[in-house]
Amino acid sequence: MEGEELQHVFAKRIKIGQELELFFEDKLYLCLLEKLNPKGAFCIVIKELELATPLPFITLYQCVPVELKTVDFIVERVSEVGAYRLVPTLSKRSFQNITAINKRMERWKRVALSAFKQCKRPKPLEIAPPTRLEELKADADLNLLLDNFGGEKSLKDLNLNGVKTVSLVVGPEGGFTRQESELLRERGFIPIKLYPYILRSETAALLGVGLIMNLSTPP
Repeated sequence: MEGEELQHVFAKRIKIGQELELFFEDKLYLCLLEKLNPKGAFCIVIKELELATPLPFITLYQCVPVELKTVDFIVERVSEVGAYRLVPTLSKRSFQNITAINKRMERWKRVALSAFKQCKRPKPLEIAPPTRLEELKADADLNLLLDNFGGEKSLKDLNLNGVKTVSLVVGPEGGFTRQESELLRERGFIPIKLYPYILRSETAALLGVGLIMNLSTPP
């Protein structure tokens, strides 16, 4: 190991002969630290760790905030509460520069990797390529639209037992336009509301994912 991974070893004060977990090429390994110096760390693989990802698999379609750096916060926090995938989504009132979004993708993947190490997820949050709201399809077991201006139901009104996949759409500052809300409803997304107050986009994403994970009963 070298670079950022090596810095992590020194920060954790891991000593030669101690075990550590290493994420490499999308797999997690239990390793033994064999050698350590300022230029690199050398590990022996003990075994590959097979860790089950908790259900449901939540795909968060996050309309990109106007302050693009806010996505860093969202990636970190929804990683901690259990989202499986995040898809940056463009809507009428969201950040619009898709070139700038693409330039931030690698940074968001690094943030997801750092959060993965901190909260002991079985694998990092997936960061998918950006998409547009009108391209979304209700193809999960449960498809939800967070709409504090037009949602009639709360999460407690939904049957989450046995649900394996969830799509959750969270709007930008100012919410969705009426046309966007109607489009998603027509495609099968259920509008829900988080109580009791109007939340910031990043707060709604965090709370929505966390509640779904904790209210669900795994199959």
